[in-house]
Amino acid sequence: MSEISVIGNAVAGNVRATAPTASTKPIEVVAPAIDSDGIAASDHVEFSQKAQMLEKIQQLPAVRQHRIDVIKNAIATNSYVTDEKLDLAINRMIDEIVE
Repeated sequence: MSEISVIGNAVAGNVRATAPTASTKPIEVVAPAIDSDGIAASDHVEFSQKAQMLEKIQQLPAVRQHRIDVIKNAIATNSYVTDEKLDLAINRMIDEIVE
């Protein structure tokens, strides 16, 4: 039997999703140009504060493992559910029903 797969069905290499290996950083780009008077001009690109914040958010880990471990430990030691948390939950339910 042939070792060659049918075109369109072949899978080469690792097909699992991987995280980017290098972090990306917003940069400023200036491209030189010459206008009709022969004077050098340049284009200028700036990234907004919102775009820079979105870039930082993209670089955050998807899971806060430390927080998960703390909660798992609290559940395992039966200290996660407290009277204060129950009172808060009950009051919030009552507020939702009343509104």
